[in-house]
Amino acid sequence: RMQSFMIALFTCYVTMSALAILYMAAAPFLSGRYSPRGCYYTWLIVVAGLIIPFRPHVERAVVNVDVPSEMALPITRMGNGGTAVEAAAPVTPPSAFSGFSLWHILLLVWLAGMAVFLVYHAVKHWRFVKLANRWSEGVTEGPALAVLESLRAEMGISGTIGLRICASVGGPMMIGFIRPRILLPKTDFAEDELRFILAHELVHYRRKDLAYKALVLFATAIHWFNPVVYLMAKAIDAQCESSCDDEVVRSTDAETRLQYSETIIGVIKYQSKLRTALSTHFYGGKKGMKKRIFSIMDMRKKKAGMAVLCGMLTLTLGTGFAFAAKAEALTPPEIIKEHIVITPQISVSFVPNPDVYTQYSAFGVTISEDGMKLLYQGKPVRLFEDEGADTEAFYYDESGSANLAVARNAAGEIAGIDSISAQQAQEYYDAFFAEELATESAVQDSEWEGPTKYDQYQPFGITCSAADEILYNNGRRVKLLVDQYADGWLGTFWTDDAGTVNLAVVRDASGQITGIESISDEKAQEYRSAAAAYEQSILNGLDDKIAERMKALYPGN
Repeated sequence: RMQSFMIALFTCYVTMSALAILYMAAAPFLSGRYSPRGCYYTWLIVVAGLIIPFRPHVERAVVNVDVPSEMALPITRMGNGGTAVEAAAPVTPPSAFSGFSLWHILLLVWLAGMAVFLVYHAVKHWRFVKLANRWSEGVTEGPALAVLESLRAEMGISGTIGLRICASVGGPMMIGFIRPRILLPKTDFAEDELRFILAHELVHYRRKDLAYKALVLFATAIHWFNPVVYLMAKAIDAQCESSCDDEVVRSTDAETRLQYSETIIGVIKYQSKLRTALSTHFYGGKKGMKKRIFSIMDMRKKKAGMAVLCGMLTLTLGTGFAFAAKAEALTPPEIIKEHIVITPQISVSFVPNPDVYTQYSAFGVTISEDGMKLLYQGKPVRLFEDEGADTEAFYYDESGSANLAVARNAAGEIAGIDSISAQQAQEYYDAFFAEELATESAVQDSEWEGPTKYDQYQPFGITCSAADEILYNNGRRVKLLVDQYADGWLGTFWTDDAGTVNLAVVRDASGQITGIESISDEKAQEYRSAAAAYEQSILNGLDDKIAERMKALYPGN
């Protein structure tokens, strides 16, 4: 019914706005731990939640919206001295507006607003494409086309992508769903700048970012009355460019990232306001430029973001359990304590079951007073595993410190509690979460597409796991791999704290790889210190360099 649809739309507006604001507020924290790609695709869950207003409902909801199933007729009490008689109020004679309720008015206003929004953007996009086609010329030869074809081959892109020079655009961009084409401003870019610019746009093409932008536009049209969706659209656009930057500079050194940043800054002077919501923008604006460049220079290894995506999906679907339209009030839901709890911080934690862990109390294992943590001799437990238990006894808490395993005798009885190494704890963790890790690996697999610079080390026992972004050396997980050239430049600097072996590439006088040798932890630390000092030397003057470049390009600001 119309009434139910409008209530569902309003509920969607409230809940998804809250989730969008929450995610935007958490973005600075998440960007430090998770990849820009994972953060970018998490927004897709929010967009889908805005487009599809209906959620799964349960009989017992946390919040009940009481809506009468039928509009009751007004009743007038008429007394005749002794008894009271109930009679229906006089019925108003039918009129032209007798079937026209408040719900009809709200629906018509909403539909009119959505139609105006879509027509405005459709006309704007049509005029932009028409202008671009009229005042642009196709590139059929030259270095720009050669770089484009070379990048297409490297990235494994088989589709046809046009390249045009357009004097009307203020910066590189891509348009076209059916006939995609990259538009370049009428200026002379250096070959290395062209390579960065075209690689950036080809990443947009490979990821189908124009389709993503169309979904965001449609979600904004549905909720045109909601100011939060406009903030969300800007945040998604910025995250799109940041994740695209990350893919362009992945596995590159600090010097290459700095050159890429210089290219982005250089594009500013070609900026104009001729844009459309259904095109990509190599440059996203002066306001976020500093944040974007420092994100490009961030070389820390980050998680893929599967946990964030799954957490947002859980919260989005959970809104159906939080709000339910009912014809009558329902009793409060019964609180059920689950073994695995998804916390508001979008992480998985374990609630120790007393029925399972009481058997270990004689060996110093207890449960905290609030029932939420497992303790060993009063200290929080990080990982606990009992392989010989009849019922599953596995506990994990990232904030804990003790890694424990139960020791049993030949009869299967508990003999004691042993402290285990971090490596053993990691093996138990990997085995318990094998299915979840496999799912996350499937997402990460696409991030290491095509050849990488680590392929050159394969003849010397180095293998690269595209599924989980891990390097191995003859079955051993690599902790550090460094490839230092004769001039001191670090061509490769790989670190993985979960690894067990430190390696250095050996090259001869001509620069050819002759082998890979193991190095001590002390030598590995020297390499780490040298790499950190080099990165810091680049970052020290970056802030001033950005400010000076902005001032030169915009002297009046």
